[in-house]
Amino acid sequence: MLGRQRTMVIKLVNWDEVVTAQPPWLPEGWRLWAVWPSPVDHDACFEAAGFRDFADSDEDWDADFACLVQQVMGGLEKVGIAKLNTGEYPIERGHRRESLVDALIAAATDDNFQPCTVTFEETPRAFLRTSDGHPILWVALRSGALDVVAVVEPRDVRETTLDWARLV
Repeated sequence: MLGRQRTMVIKLVNWDEVVTAQPPWLPEGWRLWAVWPSPVDHDACFEAAGFRDFADSDEDWDADFACLVQQVMGGLEKVGIAKLNTGEYPIERGHRRESLVDALIAAATDDNFQPCTVTFEETPRAFLRTSDGHPILWVALRSGALDVVAVVEPRDVRETTLDWARLV
């Protein structure tokens, strides 16, 4: 009897503080980090930015990515209550999936969804954004720094600098 073959799971989490590009959606004076898994499905934008760790995703990768999104959200919830600011909840089999994680994943994995931004606190002190079908978690903080290692442990992490102008 043959079992289901696993195509890929997330081997490590990449991160970088984005200082070489200023996205139009980032408030002035805020700091920005990109957090993304390795490997990812082949993507021309990622490749043009200098990333090379590609493989075909599967249900195991999807589940692991959902856990990663939840981990990052959990780390940011320490600064305040999470609220959907922009984006939409995906609809599955005629029912709206009203989970912030589902909304973030939809924009991160399907470019047919508008960008999704989750803010933390009424007067936001942090936000988490996904967009364009790229599995990048854009983490913005009004002040302070993001300890990626602490947020995603026990996962392995690697600081990886890309040409951010091609992805923001």
